[in-house]
Amino acid sequence: MEENQQNTEEVKNTNEEHKICNCPTHPFWKWLFAGILIFLGSFCASYVLLDWHTKAMFLAPKHYDFYRTMQDDVKMANKIMKTEKIFTQNNSNIIHMEQTKDNYKIKIDLKPFDNNEENIQISTNEHILTISGRSVKKTKHNEHITRFQQSYMFSDNVKLDEMEKEVIGSDLLIKIPIEKGNED
Repeated sequence: MEENQQNTEEVKNTNEEHKICNCPTHPFWKWLFAGILIFLGSFCASYVLLDWHTKAMFLAPKHYDFYRTMQDDVKMANKIMKTEKIFTQNNSNIIHMEQTKDNYKIKIDLKPFDNNEENIQISTNEHILTISGRSVKKTKHNEHITRFQQSYMFSDNVKLDEMEKEVIGSDLLIKIPIEKGNED
């Protein structure tokens, strides 16, 4: 019986020896846990930094910043156009066209062209009437050129070859007859 007790005590002693674990003090586990903690710490830090930078790069600025920038650009463009006198002349008032039963009347304002009929060229090509004008005004330091061209397409009943030109005051009046029998 004593032998049984000794065997039991030996088994208890070996079980107690196995219960004591040296895992926390083993160098392999220390290095493994330290490596995992360093990896997780660096991953979290880099994630936070990348998140901050991507939000700063990809989020659009606030709406009022765009609005204010657009207003400033429009003000600057208006200021430039006023000082340079760009687009101040309204070219839509140069030519007026009117149709009556007998003819077309085209009235061209000669004021932008130094009231000179020679600065206006009128050409025809089959049923197309092209009116172009050019004027050059020279000052001490620069030269202002006014140029325009406008074309009109007419139907077959318009007689472009019988067109009449006449200067009345500062206007050039062009009359183009219409045949009465072929009207649409």
